Amino acid sequence: MALTANKGEWSELYVLFKLLGEKKIHAGDGKLNKLRVFYPVLSIIRDELERHLEYFIEKDIVIITENGNEISRINVHNFLEQSKVLFSYIQQGSKGDGAFEIPAIDNFLNQIHCKKVKAKSHDKADIHIVIHDYHTGMEPNLGFSIKSDAGSAPTLLNASKPTTFVFEIEGNSFDEYTINTINSISGKRKMQDRVNAIVEKGAKLKFINIPNSIFENNLRMIDSYLPEIVGWMMADSYLMRDMNIKKAVDRIRKENPLNYNLTNGHDYYGYKIKSLMVCIALGMLPATRWNGKYEATGGYIVVKSDGDVICFHIYDRNLLEDYLFCNTKFETPKSSRYEMGQIYKRGDKYFFNLILQIRFI
Repeated sequence: MALTANKGEWSELYVLFKLLGEKKIHAGDGKLNKLRVFYPVLSIIRDELERHLEYFIEKDIVIITENGNEISRINVHNFLEQSKVLFSYIQQGSKGDGAFEIPAIDNFLNQIHCKKVKAKSHDKADIHIVIHDYHTGMEPNLGFSIKSDAGSAPTLLNASKPTTFVFEIEGNSFDEYTINTINSISGKRKMQDRVNAIVEKGAKLKFINIPNSIFENNLRMIDSYLPEIVGWMMADSYLMRDMNIKKAVDRIRKENPLNYNLTNGHDYYGYKIKSLMVCIALGMLPATRWNGKYEATGGYIVVKSDGDVICFHIYDRNLLEDYLFCNTKFETPKSSRYEMGQIYKRGDKYFFNLILQIRFI
């Protein structure tokens, strides 16, 4: 049966082909420019349906089972050629983000014993690579998370019920007519319009809590005030109609709602948001208790729109932080799927929910 996948999932397989064909991976900067620094690739490990396979780079690519049995030996050039074929189909893809087949590579997939496209969904590491590490002189097996710019912009953090932020509406009370009027605002940017309508009535959104205790505690592990910082930035971004995360940090830095001592130029807010984004990228999941450890122990791999593949090694954390910080935005998920964007009353107080979702620009 032919494999089907969307553009992002096919990109994971493209990385496998590309790295085995080129035998190395280049580092990149925050603007996705390829740097001269590169890491030699020694082998790649894939978790197939029924077994683990390791692709050793010798004169040929030697495919070994977890029991040490050689099952195939493929010319390196074949991987490079197949990567070009695969990427051309990824670029064409299907309309939208739907799954599609690529029959042109079926024979090659059979040759390399590839039975699936995507890594396990609960694993932040999409690919495991043994590289020669110039920093340590060692040859570690490192897990990398993969994001692709070949299709529509991928998400860094998906919306879900656990990523709900609750805000109290302070400064004014509302009658039933006003509540219904604001809640009925529709259109493409209805959430931004509703937040602005609340403020125009002389009120404001004050972050109260994250109902999901696991996600809230995950954030507080990174920084004890991180829920308050993210909550302020979300409400402000909807009010300002500007969802860019870097610009949101510029605004919270200027307003300084947590009253940090900024007289010496310490970038409290930028540092904390960058730390959050690295943790999301490499290990932290909203609904899973996080122990502070990264699953993607190597870092981040990006498939660029032109087919180049670059990495942000965990040793180059500053480059990874810059990439995530400069290339992401808050995004409004579909309100029909979540209890968000509606004024509601509990006791004598009014509340409003927003759902956190972060997407690459």
